[in-house]
Amino acid sequence: MDNHPDTWISDSLDQCCARFFSSNHQCLNLQGSGLWYADVINKVCVTDCESGRGNTCGGLANVAADRIYANPRSCCESELGWLFVEFCEAESFKSECYGGTGQYYRGDSVGVNNCVKDCDPASGDRSCGGIVEEAWIVLHGTPEDCCTHEYDWIDNDLCAARSTHSTLNKYWADKTNGKCEDESINPTTDLSIAMYESIESCCSEGLSWLTEAECLSASGMDMTGFGSNKYYVDFVNEQCIKDCEGPAPCGGFTKQWSVLYSTEDECCEQIWWIAKRDCVKD
Repeated sequence: MDNHPDTWISDSLDQCCARFFSSNHQCLNLQGSGLWYADVINKVCVTDCESGRGNTCGGLANVAADRIYANPRSCCESELGWLFVEFCEAESFKSECYGGTGQYYRGDSVGVNNCVKDCDPASGDRSCGGIVEEAWIVLHGTPEDCCTHEYDWIDNDLCAARSTHSTLNKYWADKTNGKCEDESINPTTDLSIAMYESIESCCSEGLSWLTEAECLSASGMDMTGFGSNKYYVDFVNEQCIKDCEGPAPCGGFTKQWSVLYSTEDECCEQIWWIAKRDCVKD
C-alpha cells in the first residue's frame, strides 16, 4: 500500500465502495442495507439487517460474498432457483397467509394416481396434496388440464373426478360379472378402464358379446316390458322359452347367438322329438 497508494486509497467513501464492492448498499450501510440476500442453508431469502431487529432479518450480509436484491422474489429466482418461487417468497416474508397457488400437480408424492391441488391439507380441502416447494413440479391450471398432461392413460373425466373428490355419472363395464356399473355408486378400482356416458353405450361397446337386454338386466335396470316376445330354444332343458322376463313362458332374455322364432310352433319344430305339450316352458 505504501508503494502504490493510488491503488488502495480513495478520496471518499462513495468512491471506495464503488471501486472495491459490487454493491454500494453493502458497503455504505454498516447497519445493513435493508435489502435481501440468500440464506442458502435455510432455503430462504433474508433481509440485510442485524438478527433480531426484524422478523425477516438474517444478520448483516457478507459484503464480499452475498449478492443483494431489491425484493425476496428476485432473490429467490436468482439464488434459490430449485425452489418454487411463490413458496420461496412466502417463506422469506414469514407469511402465514400463503396457502399455495390452488393449481394442480401429479399426486405421486402423496401416493395417489390422480392430480392433487397445491394447497395445505389442513385447510380441509380433500383435493390438497400439500403446498408445492420445489420448482421441478409442474403445475396446471385445472384438474382436467393436469389429467390430460400427467395421466393420459386415465379417462379424463374419471381422473378429474378423482382429483376433486366429486361424483362422476358415467358407467364402466364389469367384464368378469357381465354387467355395467354406475361409477357414482360403485367406483372402479381399475383407473385404465373405459368410461361410457350411458348404460346403453356401456353395454353395446363394453360388453358386446351380450345382448342389450341381457346386459341391461344384469346391470340392474327395470326390464318390465322389455324383450322381443319371440321364442328361442333352451337346448339344455329341451324347451322353448319366450324372450322376456316374468312368469312362464318367459324365461329370461335371449343370448347373443340364439335364433328367435315368431311363434311357439316354429320354435318347437327345432326340437321335434319333444311332445308339443312339453315343448313350451310353463
